[in-house]
Amino acid sequence: EERNLPAIVRLVGALRAEKIRFQLIGMSAAVLQGVPVVTHDVDLWIDLPARQYMRAVNVAMRCGAKMVRNTVVELSDGMLVNFIYEVTGLGSFSAELRKACRLKFHGCEIPVMPLESIRKSKAAVMRDKDPAHIHYIDQTLRLRRKAN
Repeated sequence: EERNLPAIVRLVGALRAEKIRFQLIGMSAAVLQGVPVVTHDVDLWIDLPARQYMRAVNVAMRCGAKMVRNTVVELSDGMLVNFIYEVTGLGSFSAELRKACRLKFHGCEIPVMPLESIRKSKAAVMRDKDPAHIHYIDQTLRLRRKAN
């Protein structure tokens, strides 16, 4: 039954029903791929022009979310979701989606940006927190290469 599904899974289903393409990016995508950090929100890169950001927000609100800021919603379980419409340092949404891996996230298979692309975007933006994130992404990539 839909009411028993996690709020993020209901949101993913609603985005798919509206034919809004998305991919998981940022540190939640990195964590899913083994980077040992903690993050407090979920970043979804939405394949819509920025001027249409309310489409994704409205889908979330129909799923019981509350709008926190223009592109940020709080789901019914308290999870924060940040809708992203442009990612600095990377190619187009479609080009990056082709590189995405499909992983389970809260029991739902979704496209997830690979670590190399997450790293590239963080290096292009370089906010205060990004050097630490890049360090842990690099460490995880090194360990992966060593294991292979």
